[in-house]
Formats: sequence, structure tokens, C-alpha cells
Amino acid sequence: MVVLLGITRMLTSIPYRVSLLIGLGIAVVLLCEGCGGERYRTVVDAAESGLSSLTMADDYRHQRRLQEVLLAEPGFAGLVMTSYVFMDHGYVVGHVQTPEQAEAVYKTAKKVEGLRSLNAFLPVKHPSTVDTVGKVSSDGDAALKAQVEAELARTPGVVDTRVHVEILDDRAILLGVVSGSEEKTRAEHAAASTLGVKRIINWLLLPESEYLAIRSQVF
Repeated sequence: MVVLLGITRMLTSIPYRVSLLIGLGIAVVLLCEGCGGERYRTVVDAAESGLSSLTMADDYRHQRRLQEVLLAEPGFAGLVMTSYVFMDHGYVVGHVQTPEQAEAVYKTAKKVEGLRSLNAFLPVKHPSTVDTVGKVSSDGDAALKAQVEAELARTPGVVDTRVHVEILDDRAILLGVVSGSEEKTRAEHAAASTLGVKRIINWLLLPESEYLAIRSQVF
């Protein structure tokens, strides 16, 4: 079973800014992207896609908060999830044990103030994804993720460092902010053409001129 949740709220205030990515492992792993050279590359790519450093800083702050509220919930111990925030839109991706737990994850993530919307892709783990000692086997998804990323890197008109890929049960989730609708479509086609991908969830965003204009005037 797959639980795909989403809710959108209008922008009613002018909070903070950022779009670096922090991978989130609940009681298992804490991954961090955007360090060292990666951080520089992220800033350059963000500038090309229309994001300002203020927007990136705001997203980073919200993403850290999203991470904190999920880590603080005892009921999520043992889950491995990844969180992203782009232009104040939040995303949570990862396996859960039951549909009820997926709903609980979503409701907890909604507590983060300042997000304009929240989407979650939280499929329930199947027995086939767990090995004999109860450890989730992610080798297949990890290999497929590498293939999708390689295909994106080979695709003309797509800046692969702007497109973040998550793979769950052969389903590819694309996240990030790209320069326009053509790049968004090219990225989706590239992922869909990768052998082994069964479904695409395209959460790539386009720069929002009104939103970015508001952010640029904050200071």
C-alpha cells in the first residue's frame, strides 16, 4: 500500500529563506547534503534556477525543523525518511510500517510552521523488502537511483545537480527547483526511460516570480 499525502496553504506572511538539502534518517541515519564543494555547487545551481540565497536559507531552516520534529517522535523510531524543503514547500519520503503510521508522520510534519505546502510519499514496507534479519534491503533502490541520476546527467537541457532523486520500491520521486517547464519535462522523461523505474512522481518546482520577489524585499 502507498500513502501519498498533500496539503497546500496560501502564503500569508514573509518568513525566512534557503534550499540546501538535508537527508533525514529517523533513528537510523542522518545524511547531510550541501557540504563543502557540494554547497558551492548547490548555490550556483540555485542561482541559475532563480533562487536567491535568502530563499535557500529559509528552506534550510525549515528543513532542519522538519527533521527535528520527526526525530523527536518516539513512534517513528526505526524509520528511514528523507525530508526536503524548496521555496517553503515541504516533502517527506520514506517507508512506513502501516497506513496509520504514514498518517501520523504526515500530521507531525504539518506542525512545522512556515511551510506553504506539505507532500509526503510514504509507502508501507512489504515483506519482500525486508531480509531474514529484519533489515530493510535498499540495494535495489540504491542501484536504480544511481542509474536514474546517470541518465539525468546524460540528458541535454537538464542540470542534474538541480534534480534530487529518491527511489522507493522502483518508484522514482524527483524533487528540486528547475529553470522551466521544459527542463522539468526532460527530467521526467529521462527518469521514466530508465530500465526498472515503474512510476514517476514529479515534484519538481518552477521558480515562482511573485514569491521570489517577496523574498528579495524582506531585507
